[in-house]
Amino acid sequence: MSKTYLPTKNNLIKLANTIKQHKNGQSILDKKILILKKKIEQYKKEQEELLAKIKIILTNAENTLKKAIVDVGFDELIDITNSIKDDDTINIKALSLMGVEIPSIVSDNTKVTLNYGLYHTTSNVDESIIRFIEVKNEIIKLAEIQNTIIRLQTEIGKVERRSNALKEVIIPKDEALSKKIANYLEETERDEFIRLKMLKQ
Repeated sequence: MSKTYLPTKNNLIKLANTIKQHKNGQSILDKKILILKKKIEQYKKEQEELLAKIKIILTNAENTLKKAIVDVGFDELIDITNSIKDDDTINIKALSLMGVEIPSIVSDNTKVTLNYGLYHTTSNVDESIIRFIEVKNEIIKLAEIQNTIIRLQTEIGKVERRSNALKEVIIPKDEALSKKIANYLEETERDEFIRLKMLKQ
């Protein structure tokens, strides 16, 4: 018999409660896995939509860049872009989703500010700069989604291992021990009944 569970009725009841708790725990873990998988599907859909959006914005940015180069020349465009104040301040806040810490990126550079002189510039130059800043902001969002998907997939792996450990190892082991204790108690009661009957005779 196990050192933890001696073959007594009281321990048999405790073991039955433990098995019940383990089964409830496994059920909760399985539900968590389903919820996280649904969340991943949602994020993957967002990722696809965002990639399509970035592709369109990037194509537009490249087209306006070509026009800007024609308007002011490549060297002049480089000088203009170098004069732009580059503020890449990004704050990452942690949010909790089913106990999983996921990033929430807050960029302070969501508003486009063109802080260069208007001399030797055209609307195509402005448009090109605006479009590429939009591309950068969308890529930041994409990084957040991709990081979230990776974290959720990692968490699903951990939860699946815990669920499988309960299902394949812990619960069967406890059930086998419970059956062993029940058989032992039944055999002991039967022997005691026979002994009392013989004493009575």
